[in-house]
Amino acid sequence: MDRRASFLLRRLAHVERRAVRRLAVRNGLLTMTTAIVDGHLVSRFSPAFDPSHLTGDLKQDRQWMRDHLPGFLIEAPLDGNGRPVLVPALPGWPDHLRRHPANIEAANTAAHPYAVRVVTEAGYKPSVKHMATLLVLAAALKQSGVTLRDLVAILRQPAPVFSVAVLADGFERALSQLIEDTGIVPYGPYTGVAADFAFTDDLWKWVDSETRRIFLQVPAGETNRPSRAALRGQLLRALADGTPVLAVSETYTDVPDQIDLTCDVRLTGAEIDRLLITDLLEATYGSDAVMRFDSSIAKLDASALTLDDLAIAIRPGRPILSSLDALAGLAALNSEDKKDGSAEDKAASSRRLITQNPSERRGQTSQDGGNSGDRASSASTSSKGKRKDRSRQKPTGAEVIQPEAVEDASLPIAPPVLRVEMLTGYGAAKDWALGLKADLADYQTGDLAWSQMSTKLLLSGPPGTGKTTFARVLCNTLQVPLVVTSVSTWLQGEYLHDVLDRMAGTFAEARRQAPCILFIDEIDGIGQRASASRPYADYWNACVNKLLELLDGAIKTEGVIVVGATNRPTEIDEAIRRSGRLETHIEIPRPDIPTLAGILAHHLGSDRDAVTVSDTQIGGQP
Repeated sequence: MDRRASFLLRRLAHVERRAVRRLAVRNGLLTMTTAIVDGHLVSRFSPAFDPSHLTGDLKQDRQWMRDHLPGFLIEAPLDGNGRPVLVPALPGWPDHLRRHPANIEAANTAAHPYAVRVVTEAGYKPSVKHMATLLVLAAALKQSGVTLRDLVAILRQPAPVFSVAVLADGFERALSQLIEDTGIVPYGPYTGVAADFAFTDDLWKWVDSETRRIFLQVPAGETNRPSRAALRGQLLRALADGTPVLAVSETYTDVPDQIDLTCDVRLTGAEIDRLLITDLLEATYGSDAVMRFDSSIAKLDASALTLDDLAIAIRPGRPILSSLDALAGLAALNSEDKKDGSAEDKAASSRRLITQNPSERRGQTSQDGGNSGDRASSASTSSKGKRKDRSRQKPTGAEVIQPEAVEDASLPIAPPVLRVEMLTGYGAAKDWALGLKADLADYQTGDLAWSQMSTKLLLSGPPGTGKTTFARVLCNTLQVPLVVTSVSTWLQGEYLHDVLDRMAGTFAEARRQAPCILFIDEIDGIGQRASASRPYADYWNACVNKLLELLDGAIKTEGVIVVGATNRPTEIDEAIRRSGRLETHIEIPRPDIPTLAGILAHHLGSDRDAVTVSDTQIGGQP
């Protein structure tokens, strides 16, 4: 192991042990005081328990700590968004153990450093995946001729831009996890945001009960990569704010051109090799154990392994021979999968379909050769010889409702068609609808451009306040079709590309019905984008990004009035509510007494006079 790799691993162990000590202080297992030494702020830790419990054998004492005081070494519980759940109560101190006396004398503090070390070692859980990621990064630094001193100097500058291309499978996600989960990168801690995330004006944000520095993470793969124009705009905003920018790729060609041409540091690295595995085994088991099994390590097919494979097979405390056997088995399994090729081809096809627009997907499907292409061609040709639009054959779950005809005075008396003018208690929503009615008339005569109209609305309010009714009534008022769908309907797709196809198909159906209203119920179900290191972030980020793409632009949605309804407007991604998307937000409150009276009067109709007539008017006693 070279000096650079050894230093990075020691640095990782140091910051992880430091995090354990700070956690023990928050939970009450250690106490901390600070002092200034030669101009530096220094922390001094002391045990909050009686060190006489310890025997002096580090291995035995570490196990004793894990057996008796494990609750003090556990992080606070987090909610679904990664935030601490309120302020958890401190773990209960066991009755059979003695706490450290409050008035401890200086003569009794000789055992304190050892007690603090026991606590640190008991809570320290080395991450093999973080160690492997660091070793891959160290190899890339060496290959690219970049020193750690240069790297730190550039990190100190405002708005540094980094391009990292390493051929190790799983490195893109592993590097972002390393940056966010550990404090190894200077001037942090950090939290990553997606390349088209709605930026705030702050370089720092409150995450997981601490302040974190934001860095812009640019996806290099084709699945979630924003357009070139969108990426340029986000880069301008990030660099103007001084935000660091990181683009990570697992190939040498996927780094966006804007990053590759303007980056301050460009790192390239090779795939996983036997030297990296040897260094990882040495860091986990020691050099003596590695030397005993060097022949077994030499037989490994290292190029067939991923970073996840290394973390699965190599675990501290597990015999090294078991880890080597597991690595050999995983390499053989991966090689068989590559030879088969069917799973990889299917995944590649899905990725292409996700990133294509509906017309490109139809063209790609129609070009498939063989019998399947013939069957598709024959199935999509009508009896008149005209080819049907394949996108219409894909179920989207949307329902098209036609407006009720305005009553004709010459016809017999019938219940009046409910229109916006007849609504009570909708306030600003009613005003918006009436203004849209006038604008739509001007648009249809050519006096007003669609881009000058307010055609995108977010309705929010408690359940039962009439959000769905408003959309139905707006359909009657404007006399245009209503396309009804919901996020839950979109999510009924079996795979991600099915979900994205349903979303694109719904908007395509709305464009075919234009001018029309597209009503999206339960729009909060689309969620918010998260850091790439979060579980299932790729799935939800792709869904949000697709909705942003479909909502954005006056040309794409010309003739389509988009109305989204939600009970929880705060759970919607900020970018969905930005200008050009659902920028108009109107809240429908619960009805008050006058509103309830107006609703009752509407439903009673001509019977209202009979209900409100006084007793004296119908012969009652005064």
